[in-house]
Amino acid sequence: MLKALIRGAALGAALAASTLVAQAQTELDFASWQLEEPGNADWWKAAIKAFEAQNPDIKIKQNYIPFADYLTQLTIRFASNRPPAVIQISEQNYGAYASQGWLAPLDARIQGTDIATDWASAQADLKWDGETRGVLISNSALMLFYNEDLLQKAGVAAPKNWDEFKAAVAKLTDKQAGTFGLSAVTTEHPTAVEDLHRYAMWAGTSLVKDGKYNLTAPEVVAALDAYRQTVGQNAPLGNNSAVARQLFVDGRTAFLIDGPWVWSWLEKATPAMRPKLKMVRTPFDPQEAPGGITIHIAEGLDEGTADAAWKFVQFVTQPEWQRAYLKQTGQPAGRKSPVLTSDDIAAAPQLEIISAAAMASKPLFPTDQRIRGNFAEYSAILMTAALKLLSTQEPTDAVLKAAQDQLEAAIPLD
Repeated sequence: MLKALIRGAALGAALAASTLVAQAQTELDFASWQLEEPGNADWWKAAIKAFEAQNPDIKIKQNYIPFADYLTQLTIRFASNRPPAVIQISEQNYGAYASQGWLAPLDARIQGTDIATDWASAQADLKWDGETRGVLISNSALMLFYNEDLLQKAGVAAPKNWDEFKAAVAKLTDKQAGTFGLSAVTTEHPTAVEDLHRYAMWAGTSLVKDGKYNLTAPEVVAALDAYRQTVGQNAPLGNNSAVARQLFVDGRTAFLIDGPWVWSWLEKATPAMRPKLKMVRTPFDPQEAPGGITIHIAEGLDEGTADAAWKFVQFVTQPEWQRAYLKQTGQPAGRKSPVLTSDDIAAAPQLEIISAAAMASKPLFPTDQRIRGNFAEYSAILMTAALKLLSTQEPTDAVLKAAQDQLEAAIPLD
């Protein structure tokens, strides 16, 4: 009986002790769409496991939300006052949350850390009303992919500038043979909006200039007429990004402009096709960044939870994890200083190309807070314009005038 009581008391003490430990542990709800993506998921899960081992008083609750539902679900959670403590966001969607006051200011935490001194220029764009409200985990860049075999058979050299690229795309299109000069997004998809900005910037202009919409300027009309001709006449229509990439990997198209993560798609090509597929830094300026990956802390957390959240942000942005991120995902790190070793570069030289391009890149989208805070509406209007350019005979200047009128009414900049 006594032994039973002793065993019971010991068991009770153990349970009480474990309860106290459990009560002392802070749980951080972390929301991300990448927790099930190959490469990204491996990195996040490894980083979380290592963080929890180093910080046994903090538990990361992994909250995976598919990207198609991500923005909607995040908005619902914030609006109902139950946000995740730590949030991953794509840079172009940052303004939608910052404008609502949902993201905590971080300047006091960043001050004195290497985030303040050793980060890519895109970090400066994470300010809202003068306060930094996020940290760049991944920088971004666009790369040029081309099929060397198709170029050689057509007697076309790899382009060295923007005009050579457009001419090469047209020359390599042979619709009767079932080959196209270009893989591009030609259906309703965010990349179509990116393309409008890309073609304008590579022509030396922009859709927003001096704080005003610039779509009706003759140089913008000419640039987007070039988009209409280059993409509309030389890329298969009706394709999303996945189909566009696969057509390139299958050898059906000669060129593709896309993010560095497409390198992993090249590895899926057949043994005969793989040596023909090349990736280089885009040989026309400016180098462009369609938006990196950012991490944020929700506004309004209690002090202990906010401190734990910042520990997590600092952990995943330290050099060893930034290096692992670049190696595992093929996406540039947020840090400015090199994170790769000489052995890393020898094993995967494409990573050095990707990193260099990202460091030289400029933001693709306007940084005006009114646009960033209403990016979904801004993007929807331009999406309609892009699809009209690709699928109708309506004059380019008329399409752009209609889009500018809509933008000025929906998101006035005056």
